[in-house]
Amino acid sequence: MFKLIVGILLLAVVVLAAILFVQKDPGFVLVKYGDFSVETSLAFGILAVAIATLLIHFIFRVLMSIWNLPGAVKRQSKSRGYDKSRRLLNQGLIDLAEGRFDQAESNLVKLVEYSESPLVHYLAAARAAQLQGKHDERDSYLKAAHEARPEAEMAIGVTQAELQLAHQQLEQSLATLTHLRGIAPRHNHVLRLLARVYFELEDWQSLVELLPDIRKKKLLKESILKNMEGKSYRGFLAAAKGNQQALEKAWTKIPKASQTDADLILYYIKLSNRASSNSSSVEQLIIKSLDQKWDNRLVEAYGLFKAIDPNQQLRRTEKWLGDYAKNEYLLLALGRICIRARLWGKAQSYLEASIGVNAMAASCLVLAKLLGDQLQENDKASQYYKKGLQLCLSEEAEISDSSMTSG
Repeated sequence: MFKLIVGILLLAVVVLAAILFVQKDPGFVLVKYGDFSVETSLAFGILAVAIATLLIHFIFRVLMSIWNLPGAVKRQSKSRGYDKSRRLLNQGLIDLAEGRFDQAESNLVKLVEYSESPLVHYLAAARAAQLQGKHDERDSYLKAAHEARPEAEMAIGVTQAELQLAHQQLEQSLATLTHLRGIAPRHNHVLRLLARVYFELEDWQSLVELLPDIRKKKLLKESILKNMEGKSYRGFLAAAKGNQQALEKAWTKIPKASQTDADLILYYIKLSNRASSNSSSVEQLIIKSLDQKWDNRLVEAYGLFKAIDPNQQLRRTEKWLGDYAKNEYLLLALGRICIRARLWGKAQSYLEASIGVNAMAASCLVLAKLLGDQLQENDKASQYYKKGLQLCLSEEAEISDSSMTSG
């Protein structure tokens, strides 16, 4: 409409200019073709040419519009398809969030060919199918997503691995994640998912190799990571199957920061005991850990450790008395070491001192056995056996009450 108004104005300007131009001398225009001729004034001729030009332009525009009509109809249809596809995507995502998975899947795959982002349609449809237990359809949507956007391999692969993991398809998820790690070795979410898969598969060796990166990048909550580390390191050590040499080799592969964990050290000692080993490396590990951080359970374990030279072990342990002279666990450990060194009187003194600080069932029973077997003080031994048993029952009752309270 704007162009038409401009054209009319231009025509009016041309006519007015022509009238002014021929006002003094009207002139004439002669058009002759064969025997046919037309003669008119110059002003009318200019006006006729201007009108003819506008008519030709108008006719040309009409013809062009007719020529382009199929394309315009197609573009308009496509535009409607895009709009409808966009509305279906939005509705499908809403259905998925609200738990209408069947309806979500249906909306998400309708008119996907008109979508500007088919990848979003297919990935969301794969999740909707997974939540319905339709795993074949899920895989079909993932395949379609890859065909639609092959350059989005990471996004599609991560989604596939997540869905496989959720369905406990652990081996398939591991294969997918291994492939993705080959593409992007430092991808954080891939590492996070790999840790979960290794944990579920109990592939402790692979998980032990991966966990330092997980901790360094803080990819998991500390509570989850601690639990994962504890179980994986225990599983990794247990794989040594009672072989002390293999156990020591496995221990060297555990991160240094975790080698100071008292719970893990106690488990290592337990496995070493199963291997019937009194390895000096175990002894040095306990000593090093206690020098860095005191732990009553570790000092008790050291008291039970049968060193090759109990007298040397005793001298080493007595050095801790400077700081922990009133520690009942240290005194109990010294009593046990003295028994192995056949220092009966000294053993009795340490055990009685331990009981004096805090009477424990273990201290009473060890002292009772010493009194009965070595010192021939049977009456006194009976008293300590009785006291030890009473403490055992008391400790068991406390553990039972604690379990019921926590439960």
